[in-house]
Amino acid sequence: MQSVAQGWLLFDLTSSPLYLGLFSALRMVLLVMFFVLGGLMADRLDRRKVMLWIQSISALTALGMAVLVSLKMIQIWHIFVLGAITSTAWAFEQPVRQALIPMLVSREDLVNALALNAVIWNGAGLLGPSLVGVSVGWIGIDGCFYVNVASYLSIIAALFFIRIPRPDPTIPHASILRSLRDGLRYVRTESAIVTFLIVSAVYNIFGKSYITLLPVFAKEILGLGASGLGFLAAAPGLGTIIGSLGLATLGRVEARRRRMLTILAAFSAALFAFAASSHFNLTFICLVIVGALSTVFETLMQTSIQLQVAEAFRGRVLGFYGLTTGGLRELGGMQAGFLAEWTGAPVAIEAGVIILVVVGFLFFSVRPRRQASKERAAAATDSKTGYF
Repeated sequence: MQSVAQGWLLFDLTSSPLYLGLFSALRMVLLVMFFVLGGLMADRLDRRKVMLWIQSISALTALGMAVLVSLKMIQIWHIFVLGAITSTAWAFEQPVRQALIPMLVSREDLVNALALNAVIWNGAGLLGPSLVGVSVGWIGIDGCFYVNVASYLSIIAALFFIRIPRPDPTIPHASILRSLRDGLRYVRTESAIVTFLIVSAVYNIFGKSYITLLPVFAKEILGLGASGLGFLAAAPGLGTIIGSLGLATLGRVEARRRRMLTILAAFSAALFAFAASSHFNLTFICLVIVGALSTVFETLMQTSIQLQVAEAFRGRVLGFYGLTTGGLRELGGMQAGFLAEWTGAPVAIEAGVIILVVVGFLFFSVRPRRQASKERAAAATDSKTGYF
């Protein structure tokens, strides 16, 4: 809810996609800087306590934004500064949050747990923008931020009820730089993890940049207001719930190469159709499909990583993964915002789709014969990782 309201507020103050791109650039820098540090914290500290501190800081920044809007004192630099604090907190939060999940469920239930987690996470992506569309007319943009403050309080309360094993304080920890080097060395030795990190990076740069430009599509192409943007932003959330529930129902679905290529191709077609559409109904349907396929694709990647990684390195590896999903997603938003300033939002999205299709096809379809034979042998003898 805050994300949609914040994007609309920034575009309303500036009327420029360039500022949306700059905001994404700021988020990208902060996420790139702190995602890996968040992963290190997940491996060294009490994950529940870290989450409590992060949620408290995020609640205060949301409150600051709400008060500034209510007092009509909000300026562009306020959005950038408070957004920077929120992005930094989010960078630390995501690796810690994801590292908590395998501590709460068994290995056999991990695929279903991640799918159901995606239902909750993406359900917020549906409910939040929908609430903006329904309620912004009578609670205002500032009301959206106040609602977010209340939601953080509920998260903090929920964290007090989670009981997980505490880290052993007698276990010595290496220095931060040594821990980081060990994490990088571990990733390099795990080809499956390297593969999915590369795929995730390319996918998030060129396949998720449409999120940044949704205010442009809403205002300039579809002629919508803040309420219309809320409903438009809810469409991918609806799709993600459909995709997540589908995965949870199917149970264990392996991330095989041909399957991943098919999902990526269908996702790209739906995203290209969204960029080319100038009708609300078609745009909404395309975004629902984009959200559903995106969730299936990303959940399969994350599940494979979670099943592959050793517990001692889980936080750091998820920090690297968060870097590709969060930091590089903002890089995609930045480049799309800059390109949209000069060529238009549809062209910016369509160009990214073409790059994504080409790279995805090369990556998933063209591989050495030796690697293909190894994959067939691995699939015949070991299905634990779900890798290809």
